[in-house]
Amino acid sequence: MDASGTTLMDLITADPSSAPSPTSGTAPSTLGKPVPKPVPTERKSKRGTLMQIQSDTLAAAKAFNPVRTNIMTQRQRQKKKPVSYSQLARSIHELAATSDQKSSQKQLVQHVFPKLAVYNSVDPSVAPSLIMLDQQCEDRNVLRYVYYYLARILSDSGAQGLTSGGGIPTPNWDALADIDAIGGVTRADVVPRIVNQLTSEASNADVEFHARRIAALKALTYAPSSNSEILTKLYEIVFGILDKVADSKDKRKKGVFGTKGSDKESIIRSNLQYAALSAMRRLPLDPGNPAFLHRAVQGVSFADPVAVRHALAIISELATRDPYSAAMALGKLVLPGGRPL
Repeated sequence: MDASGTTLMDLITADPSSAPSPTSGTAPSTLGKPVPKPVPTERKSKRGTLMQIQSDTLAAAKAFNPVRTNIMTQRQRQKKKPVSYSQLARSIHELAATSDQKSSQKQLVQHVFPKLAVYNSVDPSVAPSLIMLDQQCEDRNVLRYVYYYLARILSDSGAQGLTSGGGIPTPNWDALADIDAIGGVTRADVVPRIVNQLTSEASNADVEFHARRIAALKALTYAPSSNSEILTKLYEIVFGILDKVADSKDKRKKGVFGTKGSDKESIIRSNLQYAALSAMRRLPLDPGNPAFLHRAVQGVSFADPVAVRHALAIISELATRDPYSAAMALGKLVLPGGRPL
């Protein structure tokens, strides 16, 4: 018998459906269910400690080496740092005279020459160093810049030495040279040297000198047309090239509507045809000169298509001034078996 007065017999004979349900405060039975494992608080504390150590280590590294966190900003600052014209000119003189040509040429192509191009004129005092590079250097990238700047020195004209291409303004170099106590270099001092150098290269028929010959001829055409002496030399060079690169009779069928030859000789001939007629197009028109019209009409039958377009452009300009002569010259080409003059 328990404290409530219920005996063992009463419990055996009692109705099981009338048994009181367990109260909310009583914990449910866990019979047949897996018991959950306790949370490993020890592992969590170790992980937090490791993360804290890692964070402290990174903070210490950044404190000792702050440069690594600001690399892009410093590079951008270096790009924006201006370089004066005098620094560029000094670099050209120094690098042209250095014995380590490989290193100097790399610096010229990557750092000096591109920055010099933003100015609207070129100081004639750099011409001697450019000519030195032209004579000593074989690097194609350097030579491209050399011929470009020699052409710009030839083309600079007017009281301020300015061209219409824009760019950062530059002073009157000749005026500065005149007031220089040491004695500066003017365009009048360097233009004859540049013309002689370019004329010599443009007249060189050596096959190994072919690329330089074309570049020199193009640079020479930037000389002012008011200089009759330079014009005379240009006419001689251009007409001399056209005499030698005219296609033979059996190759005239490879004109605008055909294909150019693939052998080395044909490629060189086509390049010279293009270079000569491109230079001729930059020369002043001479309508009263039969030789000028003859060379232009001769170019219509060339194998190089760009040379043919230059020839047709020259003829169209001549036709506006002397239509009869242009029509007669072109008329011979449309006849069966027609040949230029």
